[in-house]
Amino acid sequence: MELLVATLCDSALENQGKLNVIGAFDAIVAQNFPARFSFSLALRFCFTAADHGSHKFSIMLVDDSETAPAQAKEESDMQVNMPDGATAFSTQNLITPLQGTVAKAGVYHFDIRFDGRVLVRVPLRVLHQNEVSQPA
Repeated sequence: MELLVATLCDSALENQGKLNVIGAFDAIVAQNFPARFSFSLALRFCFTAADHGSHKFSIMLVDDSETAPAQAKEESDMQVNMPDGATAFSTQNLITPLQGTVAKAGVYHFDIRFDGRVLVRVPLRVLHQNEVSQPA
C-alpha cells in the first residue's frame, strides 16, 4: 500500500476515479481561540494484491506537544478488495470532511494511520490574526 496524495483542501471530489482537489493549503488564520475549523482532507491510496482484506484506518489531529485534542477521529475498518490473482494495482480516493477546534496558535498535524502505523503527517499551521501582516 502506498499513499499517493494527502492534502488539506477547501473541497475535493471524485469523478470517474479521478481525484479533483480545490484549494490545497497548510495554514489557517483564527481571530480568537479556541478556534473552530471546517475543511476537507483528500487522500489517494494505491493498493496491490498483498493489501487485500480488512484494515484499520484512522485520522488524528495532534499538536506540537504530540497531544491529541478531543476531536480525534475514531478508528474505522477499511476494506481493500483485489481480485484473486491480481498482479497490478488499484487506486482508491478518500475525501474526508474535518471539523473541530484548536485551543491555540501553533503547528499541528493530522496523523493518517493504517493498521496502527503512521503513513503520513499532514501539517497544519494555525496563526492568530495578529500574526498575519496586513497589506500596505
